[in-house]
Amino acid sequence: MKIITVEEHFDTQANVQNFKKYSKVPNNNPHQDALNHDLTDFAGRIAYMDKNGIAMQVISDAGNSPQVLPDNMVVAASREQNDTLAEGLAAYPDRLAGLAVLPAALPDAAADELTRAVTKLGLKGGLISGSVNGEFLDAPRFDPIFAAAEALDVPLYLHPGVITDTQKATLYDSNSYSPLMATMLAGAAWGWHQEQGIQMVRLIFGGVLEKHPKLKLVSGHWGEFVPMFLERLDEFGKVSGLSQPFSTYYKRQVYVTPSGMYTAPQLALVKAEMGADHLLDAEDYPYIKREGGVAEFVANAELSAPEREAFAHGTAEKLFKL
Repeated sequence: MKIITVEEHFDTQANVQNFKKYSKVPNNNPHQDALNHDLTDFAGRIAYMDKNGIAMQVISDAGNSPQVLPDNMVVAASREQNDTLAEGLAAYPDRLAGLAVLPAALPDAAADELTRAVTKLGLKGGLISGSVNGEFLDAPRFDPIFAAAEALDVPLYLHPGVITDTQKATLYDSNSYSPLMATMLAGAAWGWHQEQGIQMVRLIFGGVLEKHPKLKLVSGHWGEFVPMFLERLDEFGKVSGLSQPFSTYYKRQVYVTPSGMYTAPQLALVKAEMGADHLLDAEDYPYIKREGGVAEFVANAELSAPEREAFAHGTAEKLFKL
C-alpha cells in the first residue's frame, strides 16, 4: 500500500540557532536538542521512509518555527526557511513535499509569503502553529491569510503551539506533581491540543469558514478533541448566527490526521463523524517514530478497501495536489 504521511517536520541549523537566541516562546520539549539532527537531515529522513514503507512525506516546520520570532525578524526568517525547504525538496521531488511557515503575526505579509511559497517555490500550502502571541486566528485581522489560502486553493494545517505562561500557570502548574509533568500536561499530553480545538471552534463560530467556503483546513491528533463534540456544538451553537450548523462547516472543510496517535477507537469515531474521505495519514516524524507501525496501522485499520486507499494516500494526493 502506498503511504503518504502529511504532518512530518523539519528544521534548519540557522533556524535552530535563531530560535534559541530570539524566540518569544520557550521550547517546552526536553528532548528538542536530540531531535534537531533528524529534523535537519534530509538523507536520513529518506532512509527512514525507505525502511518503514513510507512513499512520501509532506513536511513542515512546527513548534520551533520562525513564526514565533520577533516581528522585525519573522518575515525574513520565514522566507529563508521556506527557501531552504524548497531546496531540500528539490533533491527528492518524488518523496517529499512541503508546507510553508508563515509570519502569521503580520497577516498581510503572511498572505504574501504563502502566495510566494506556493506560486514560486512549489510548496503545497501553509502551517500555523498555535495561537499568535496569545491571539486566536478568528480575529478579523488574520483574514488575509485565509483569503489567500482560499484563492490559491491550498490547505492550511493548524498545528499546536506552546501555550502562554499565564495559561500554563492557571491550568497546569501544580504542587501535586513535578514541573516536568506540568510542562508535558500543558503541551503534548493535553494542553496544546485543547488550545487547537478551541482555535478551530472559534474559527467556525467566528464565521471564517462561512466567509471562505472553499477554504480547507487540516487538524492533527484526531481533530484536537473537536470531532467527539460535534453534536454538542451543533446543539448549543444555534445562537451563533451562522447559516448552517457547526458540523456542516467542519465536515465540509476540515481534514483530520492521527499525528502518530495510531489508535483504533479514535479512528472509528472520526471516520463515523467525518467520513473516510476527510482522513489523512500522519506520523509526526521525528517527534514520534512509529517505524513499522505506520504501515501496520494502515494495513489493520477497520476500513474498506477504497477507504484504506483514501486514508493511506488518495485524499492527501487530492488535497495537496501531489
